[in-house]
Amino acid sequence: MTGICSTMIGSVRRLAAVIGLLAVSAVADAQPLPSWNDGPAKQAIVDFVAKVTTEDSPDFLAPQDRIAVFDNDGTLWPENPLPFQLMFALDELRRLAPDHPQWKQNPVIQAALDGDVAVLKKDLKKSLSEILKETHAGTTVDEFDQRVRDWLSTARHPRFDRPYNGLTYLPMQEVLAYLREHGFRTYIVSGGGKDFMRVWAEDTYGIPPEQVIGSMGPLQFEIRDGVPVLARQAGIDFIDDKEGKPVAIHRSIGRRPVAAFGNSDGDLAMLQWTTMTRSPSFGLIVHHTDPEREYAYDRDPASSGKLVTALEQSEQQGWVVVDMKRDWKTVFETTAASDGDMSLDATNWIAEDIGGRGVVDIAQSTLSFDQPNHVTGNTAVNRFSGPAKIDGRSLQLGPLATTRRAGPPALMDQENRFLKALSAVRSYRFDGQRKLLLLDEQGQVLVKLAQLDR
Repeated sequence: MTGICSTMIGSVRRLAAVIGLLAVSAVADAQPLPSWNDGPAKQAIVDFVAKVTTEDSPDFLAPQDRIAVFDNDGTLWPENPLPFQLMFALDELRRLAPDHPQWKQNPVIQAALDGDVAVLKKDLKKSLSEILKETHAGTTVDEFDQRVRDWLSTARHPRFDRPYNGLTYLPMQEVLAYLREHGFRTYIVSGGGKDFMRVWAEDTYGIPPEQVIGSMGPLQFEIRDGVPVLARQAGIDFIDDKEGKPVAIHRSIGRRPVAAFGNSDGDLAMLQWTTMTRSPSFGLIVHHTDPEREYAYDRDPASSGKLVTALEQSEQQGWVVVDMKRDWKTVFETTAASDGDMSLDATNWIAEDIGGRGVVDIAQSTLSFDQPNHVTGNTAVNRFSGPAKIDGRSLQLGPLATTRRAGPPALMDQENRFLKALSAVRSYRFDGQRKLLLLDEQGQVLVKLAQLDR
């Protein structure tokens, strides 16, 4: 009898421990998606994630099947007054125009140079194709990457006066993070150019280049001055829009997604491909209903993003329709200053990633701009200090003096990587979310740091 009682007591204790762990997990996960107002849209996201990631659920999905696809323009960031890639191309036209007097004979190019947006909007795709041909053709992929980086570091949205990559929707950023926390792989599937988005998608959304699917132009392998390059050619090979999206998903991923997020009829086929005849699955449409904080449009958009058929089918198909004005507490990041308003003065930072290899969890590699033209910090083992030369977005650090303590091999390796990266810094930028990116002379990210509140 005593043995039976002991066994029962042990079972009860184990059950209590399990219940306790579940309770802790529930509390930790009690407030997901904090930028969303409580309501059917938010609850639908949470419920779907719970049922496909709970092992004893009949709808449980293995991690390899947890694939979510997101449109970009109008779903993850705005598409007004024009799609941002077109804004980039227009700025490129203006920059290059003095060297191309023949452009005055091209009515589309001339309208773009004159700022006649009404002409461009008559046929956005044709206008974009013509402009891309003139501004992109002939450049190598590396040259194009650098042009996009240079533009992002200086260009600002005409209405919101922020860098374009500082205008992502905070609620959708939270959805991306929430899905990844629960084992999903997140992909961009956009009508925008794949190479344009690949430049910034990882820093902006946490989506690596290989998980970016978009429209493509022809490339050609060449040897230029003894160096192998991929050169962009005129024309468009594939438009990743409407019925093209499921095709591109199949070609690029090889698995059908279980969740799709869009905002327009251009995403209709992607939503259908993801959800129709498949269970469990999830479809969501961002409906732009907030002219004060963003824009309001559906049937008659001022730019791209026409939403008629997908909205009409949403109830029948069970797709969640997000009312931006009602469902989102905030649209853009508001807790941090915009990039142009932020300064390094009197700020403190901790490294989250060094050279794409992460950091040791228990270590702290820090950087403090404690005095004008001076930095201090911790390498993970030793303290350091030295001069900082800041001129606009240009930044040079060092030479840095350090203390001479020894530490475990893993921490010494992190110290060496951190100091080497700091010595190669030539510029910096903020990503609008309390993050600091230190860049080399090619604009590549050397170190990613998070701001400390002290």
